[in-house]
Amino acid sequence: MSLESILEHILNEAQTARDKIIQEAKLETDKIIQEAKLEVEKLYQDIIEKEKAFYLKQKQRLIVNARLGQKRSLLLAKQELMGAVFERLKSSLKSDKLKKEEIFIDKVHQAQADAGFYLDKFRQEYEIELAGILFRE
Repeated sequence: MSLESILEHILNEAQTARDKIIQEAKLETDKIIQEAKLEVEKLYQDIIEKEKAFYLKQKQRLIVNARLGQKRSLLLAKQELMGAVFERLKSSLKSDKLKKEEIFIDKVHQAQADAGFYLDKFRQEYEIELAGILFRE
């Protein structure tokens, strides 16, 4: 064998080895890229799911708070209406219509009664009945 044929043979083997290494590197690169793409897609989906869950909870919280605010406003309006009813009743009752007897040792005396006192005293139990009449649901 001549030197040139030996060199040519060595170069061919080197070329073959180089091509094989390049081919393996390309396959490995493709595999790494594919795995990276899958990992990125998985991370992306995880982020999307977490954000969906976060915004869903936030949406539910806003809905609940809005409903509570609505109920609170309705309750305040009902309380104001009931208060207005009792105030109107108080103002419509004339003191001269309500009499009370004051009993002393030597005499019994008729005095005017304070309607507000009696309304305030019995208001709590009548509020429930009034609410039942006004706000049947």
